[in-house]
Amino acid sequence: MFVSGKGPGSSPEGKLGSDFTTEEGYRYAREAGIEVLAVVKEALGSLDRVKRVVKVQGFVNATLTFEEHHKVLNGFSDLMYELFKERGQHARSVFGAVSVRDNLPIVVDSIFEVD
Repeated sequence: MFVSGKGPGSSPEGKLGSDFTTEEGYRYAREAGIEVLAVVKEALGSLDRVKRVVKVQGFVNATLTFEEHHKVLNGFSDLMYELFKERGQHARSVFGAVSVRDNLPIVVDSIFEVD
């Protein structure tokens, strides 16, 4: 199952490195994870049908000098591991972006193997 373009549910606006700290970005990535899980649960009826989290790709809206993109995406990754344990371990990549939709601090695409 592919879930694309989910951001934090609170819809904050701004960039990491100027408007938000790495710690705030971590929390926003975790919120994005909750949004992704809501889509998965609605589509499948239950998160029990998730066999594993395959791949996560994060796009961090950041200043040119921000260098902690990976720490921001940890918010999403940590949530997946907390919920699914070993099935939540995944490949991932993270990119700094000069802009993302709605000026969100992070947008995440993800891939799940499901029953």
